[in-house]
Amino acid sequence: MRERFFRKLIRGTLPLLVWAAHFAGSYVLVAAQCSPAGFTPGNPQRLPLALMTLVALAICAALAWRGRHALGGSDEKIALLDRAAALTALLAFAGVAWTSVPLWFVDSCA
Repeated sequence: MRERFFRKLIRGTLPLLVWAAHFAGSYVLVAAQCSPAGFTPGNPQRLPLALMTLVALAICAALAWRGRHALGGSDEKIALLDRAAALTALLAFAGVAWTSVPLWFVDSCA
């Protein structure tokens, strides 16, 4: 039977991709807001950044919720991929939360 390598690869790394997309998107959005030809003059607006953070946190929480059975028990039948997917979802949730900390302290463009 054919193993679905790329499907398994995406399943294990999707939370980290969400974290990377949030990280890159946050910097791109702030850079676009703070550039001289930016789409909003003055200070960067926090609402788009907060919405992006909430969406990323919700995706990571949903992925962790989907893999919650792999975290709770010590059953030997749980596959390594299930545990890796659940743990990377928790890691990505913490990473998105940590990446969003400067968002709350941004007052003006430098």
